[in-house]
Amino acid sequence: MKADLAAVKSDLGTLKNELAAVRIRVDGLPLMGAAIEALQRDSRLLRAAINDMSRTNITAGEVEAMHEDIDRVIGRQAEIERRLTALEQNPPKE
Repeated sequence: MKADLAAVKSDLGTLKNELAAVRIRVDGLPLMGAAIEALQRDSRLLRAAINDMSRTNITAGEVEAMHEDIDRVIGRQAEIERRLTALEQNPPKE
């Protein structure tokens, strides 16, 4: 009976460690989700702005500003994707 109890305690310790690693990932998901939602919103706004501008004559400055905004959004999205991939591959250890 003591041997069985020791095995259960060992398994419980392993489960606690695994749960801690999972908890770290789960706790970060709302922040990542909020960042992704913001990027999606920015993308929709940019798409709408591009559609509006295609109906009018735009200046070179407006096109340059649009490119800067698009590059900024793409850069932020790439950074978030990179961080998420890194977390998935190498979860932080406690």
